Amino acid sequence: MLKSLFTALLVGTGFAGFAQVDSIPLRYGNSITEEGLRTHLTMIASDAYEGRETGLKGQKMAAEYIEEQFKKSGIPPVPDAMGRGLLADGYQQQYPITETRLGGLSIAVGDQYFEFLKDYFYTSERLRQPLEVQDVTVVSPLAAGGVKLGGGNKVVMVLDPPDRKPGDEEDEAIFTKVKDIAAALAGTGTEVVLLVQNRATQIMQAQGRNLAAPRMRLGTAEELAAGKKGPQLVVITPEFAQAILDQAKVTMKKAVKGTAKKRMTIRSPLSFQYASRNRELTGENVLGYVEGSDKKGEVIAVTAHYDHIGMADGEVYNGADDDGSGTVAVLEMARAFAQAKADGHGPRRSMLFMTVSGEEKGLLGSEWYTDHPVFPLDSTVADLNIDMIGRVDSVHEDSVAYVYVIGSGRISSELKQINEAQNATYTKLHLDYTFDADSDPNRFYYRSDHYNFAKHGVPVAFFFNGVHADYHGPFDEVDKIRFDLLQQRALLVFYTAWELANRDKRIVSDPTEKLGRD
Repeated sequence: MLKSLFTALLVGTGFAGFAQVDSIPLRYGNSITEEGLRTHLTMIASDAYEGRETGLKGQKMAAEYIEEQFKKSGIPPVPDAMGRGLLADGYQQQYPITETRLGGLSIAVGDQYFEFLKDYFYTSERLRQPLEVQDVTVVSPLAAGGVKLGGGNKVVMVLDPPDRKPGDEEDEAIFTKVKDIAAALAGTGTEVVLLVQNRATQIMQAQGRNLAAPRMRLGTAEELAAGKKGPQLVVITPEFAQAILDQAKVTMKKAVKGTAKKRMTIRSPLSFQYASRNRELTGENVLGYVEGSDKKGEVIAVTAHYDHIGMADGEVYNGADDDGSGTVAVLEMARAFAQAKADGHGPRRSMLFMTVSGEEKGLLGSEWYTDHPVFPLDSTVADLNIDMIGRVDSVHEDSVAYVYVIGSGRISSELKQINEAQNATYTKLHLDYTFDADSDPNRFYYRSDHYNFAKHGVPVAFFFNGVHADYHGPFDEVDKIRFDLLQQRALLVFYTAWELANRDKRIVSDPTEKLGRD
């Protein structure tokens, strides 16, 4: 009688199936074991994989391992693979990357050469052809509004008054004028803007490491170059600027005074040469597709990034938690769903188990997938994304088993309800929503691969254990993984995915926020 009344109440709320343990998903959930997770993680988070840096040998090795596990689980290639933009093997989606390194632009005044990150710096390379000029147009940012700049100004130097001190009230006004000058010169034929900055040396000392570090961007080098318009902006030291003025026998004081109300053109030979330091690479997303039955046109995506940050100073950054933990959870879930299908209990909706690369370089792999989807995004019901579920953070060191859940109610209120119901029925973790708040200063919602689905309107839930002392360090190793928690968190995602795949109705889309790129 009590059971009947309880069931009736649950039916009234729409969640009758959640409170009673279903033996079928439980059977396959029980196949996801600590030992299976440990076996996979011990392999891909080993030194042999060289930190799995996107585009490099270790990432390719990891992609091969993941593909092999999908095959061993009985998951066939994606149908019509090449027609869907995959490699012929039917498991990997390859995408182009350009690794850029600044410093390819060299500058000389007369026969004197100047050095990148010593005498000048920039944040983007736009000038890719040799340029030699005899004349330089000099302007003051304080007088920019009254300076007429037309064609013929191949190189413009914007002065920074030498008597201005950090914190002066006109700082903001000066840099606003600098931006105005750069905008005014777009399309006028100006090819280089030299921005004299009194604090350039201090900026380079503080930011030189970041400026020198390689960066990865989606696309070929040619495509990236074609997308960069406008003049080349170069920040130079006052000493560099004086060397330019010396050619015309002009002092800095005279230049500042002379440009107070109008531009000044001086005779000063400058040459610019460019030798690219970029290299073209490829990254791979690896797809395991378990086709559904009567609702196979709808897809549930379960994602994790398998790349990490590679090697540095002889150390291998193995990323056992980030995100080896999520990767092996995806492998075990894929195997469980494939076995269920083989046993006649396959999902009604199709399941896409996708491990992506390029996350550490700016969510590149998931961006490529959502811009070039193998399965239509309007048919993608939800993305359950896993990024670090193998450890605990300092907040929860002595607390009950937990997981942070982020974004689950932002696009579909039902997704959050379903996840909570599956947790109450099966896994009983403490669901911590701290990082789901709009005010979260960490902005984790925008920092993992689910966000590329969310910006296209796909409901998402992001599962995360929080940051710990070994985050992005060389000691994020397998021996520090809490495999009991890794299993429990993986099971929460598994049971949520199972419910999403097998329920009668697709979850609603009722976003609480404006969708689109942040």
